[in-house]
Amino acid sequence: MRRFRLDDDRYSTISRYVVATAAAIIAIVLAAVHLAEIADAVGTSLAWVYAIVSPLIVGGLAAILLYPGVKWFARRLGRVPLLSGREKLRHVLGVLLVCVCFVLALSVLVALLLSVITGSIHRIRFENLESLAQYLAYGADGLYRWLIRLTTSLGVPPDDVNAALGHAETFVFGDGDGLGQTLTKGVTAVRNAASTTLFAAIFAVYLMVDAPHLASYWNGVLRSLMGERGYGRFAEFRADVVFAFTGYMRGQFIDAVLVGLMVGVSLTVVGVDFAPVIGIATGIGNLIPYIGPIVSYVLTVAVCVVNGDIGRLVVAAAVLLVIQFVDGQVINPKILSDSVEVHPILVLVALTAGGRLGGVLGMFIAVPCAALAKIYFEKFVAWRRRMRVGGGGGTGADAGTSGDGGAGADAHERGGGTASCEDTSTAVDIKGDVP
Repeated sequence: MRRFRLDDDRYSTISRYVVATAAAIIAIVLAAVHLAEIADAVGTSLAWVYAIVSPLIVGGLAAILLYPGVKWFARRLGRVPLLSGREKLRHVLGVLLVCVCFVLALSVLVALLLSVITGSIHRIRFENLESLAQYLAYGADGLYRWLIRLTTSLGVPPDDVNAALGHAETFVFGDGDGLGQTLTKGVTAVRNAASTTLFAAIFAVYLMVDAPHLASYWNGVLRSLMGERGYGRFAEFRADVVFAFTGYMRGQFIDAVLVGLMVGVSLTVVGVDFAPVIGIATGIGNLIPYIGPIVSYVLTVAVCVVNGDIGRLVVAAAVLLVIQFVDGQVINPKILSDSVEVHPILVLVALTAGGRLGGVLGMFIAVPCAALAKIYFEKFVAWRRRMRVGGGGGTGADAGTSGDGGAGADAHERGGGTASCEDTSTAVDIKGDVP
């Protein structure tokens, strides 16, 4: 009976496992019982976290996109004799010049929008608004009568149809306070957007100014925590991620500018009012998948219907259809393939799969993920090639770090790109001492 003593290590371990299993089962049961409360608490917590973190994320993305301009200005300022040996001052001046250029570009854009709107608003024929309202009312009445006839033929009482329509109206427009609630939500959304934009701008400026210090500090911290070997792998992966996502954002921006120009010029030729405004709005919306075409069609239909230009609306819709088809099948895949160095066919496959699996968000991250997959596939192939010829060793985890690897080991180095993280992000550009 010695083996049943309480101080026996084996049975003490078994007892601990039993107690832990029972505690886990109780926790799972309690979580299942209070699942709704837990989900609500988690959702509220995530909403708070998102509200706090979103300005930092937006500011960080803006800093990453604008930081190449900072480096460009800093290099040009290095040619000035008074600034040739003052690296920190050149960096700060580079940030200042980038901010000034961005503000000037934004001011020109706003001035263009205001001039177009104020110069074209007098051409709106407001008498068409009454005709449009009458037409919509007549169409809604005809649709209601047709629905009543259809449901009656199917054996559904008209009272049930009216009740269903009432519920639908309440769902869409709310109850008696629907308009007030809509206005309140609109004001809140505008206030939140303005607050996020302000803090994002502050974070972006701070990150660009303090990038060298942040880079040296966090590089030192990561080296201390991960060791040189682990930090080397992490730095390589970070460089690949930055290359893929910044390349995608750069390609999306170029595509948005081209689409905005094509839409604005084409609608101007067709004779649609507010064509420059529609082009700019389409370009901004084109940064997000699916949004650009919706913006262009909605604004074009609204402008043409208000002005009573139905014939011009048909021509404009055909022009927009051609532009969106050419952009979706030729321009966008080609630009993204050049930005992240993947084949246009892979871009189309990634966009299709991302849209099916994750909707708009899936399409947004599909191309960078495809670029990362392509980079590491080529690194794996290069590692296997070295293993077969006996020119390298190590494990699969070292596929991208051991040996010479060739072009496949660092695909993003082609065409003058950089694989080292010192050149691809704001957080890893300038080395220094750890504070």
